[in-house]
Amino acid sequence: MRAHLLNIVEQFSNRRIVVVGDLIADEFLYGRISRISREAPVLVLEYQDRMCLPGGAANAAHNLLDLGCGVAIAGIAGLDEPGRRIVAQLQAKGADVRPVRRLRSYRTPLKTRILAGAHHSAPQQLVRIDRTHSRGAPPPLDWNPLRQSLRSADGIIISDYGHGAVVPDLLARLCRAAEEKDIPLVVDSRFRMSEFRDVTSMTPNITELETSTGISIGADAGLLRKVGRRVLRSQRLRSLLVTQGRFGMTLFEPRKAPLHIPIYGTDEVADVTGAGDTVIAVFTLALACGAAPEHAARLANYAGGIVVMKRGTATVTRDELRAAIQKDLDVDRTKTQNKIA
Repeated sequence: MRAHLLNIVEQFSNRRIVVVGDLIADEFLYGRISRISREAPVLVLEYQDRMCLPGGAANAAHNLLDLGCGVAIAGIAGLDEPGRRIVAQLQAKGADVRPVRRLRSYRTPLKTRILAGAHHSAPQQLVRIDRTHSRGAPPPLDWNPLRQSLRSADGIIISDYGHGAVVPDLLARLCRAAEEKDIPLVVDSRFRMSEFRDVTSMTPNITELETSTGISIGADAGLLRKVGRRVLRSQRLRSLLVTQGRFGMTLFEPRKAPLHIPIYGTDEVADVTGAGDTVIAVFTLALACGAAPEHAARLANYAGGIVVMKRGTATVTRDELRAAIQKDLDVDRTKTQNKIA
């Protein structure tokens, strides 16, 4: 099985994925704890560094680019500094950004995370400040450039973070395009999971699944199986991949027993920021290569385990995936040889 996973990874560069959704700028401000302020009981931080990275749908696209596949990105970006930056970053890596609608009147969603630590400790997130577009729903995406990109697509990702890029009419058009081309359409929706039906798959985390169904699942594996099957059936999905942080992920498919996949690597994670974007990127790309949902999920599990060990909004490369799979493959071969001996 692991040798087959390696073969799937080798096909990544021959595929093209269209990512549609909410473009977000992720900003990280790093500081070192200096002292307690005399003005108020708060920490005074000595500024060290600032990083700005693509977030939301832009992070899913960023992951795909680092995996070596072709990417077109569709969403809305302001002509402000965060919007210009994330579009430029994706374009510099080779993404087709023509379907991005750029508006002077739109304020690009910006998530600013402030992190700090002592001199010899790793920085920890202290607070997050969100800046969003506050002037009502943004105008719809331009369909013509998006339609052009879809002509050469091998898969579609919808990344819905609740900022208004994905509207019912657009969803219907994307579903028709995926059906006509017989390509996977995979959705990650932060707040509206129940509104997406008749798509190939969804990749919610356990909290999003609980919010959508109104059922508190927690660590109850039996209840998770029951709820997962219900969502799979009611939303008419071909598969449902539920991520559960340090507890791994569970794949649901019609007429099959749920498959639980333990987390790859250690459960002592460094940062989960953007891990869901990595999971949907790898899962969709593998499906676009013709992989079965189980194999796509196992690849996504490797990728998720790798990315949570990195700081900030990180990505996974093909070399990292290959190395992780090869390491397990070598262990399997050693065990087999020892049994024979």
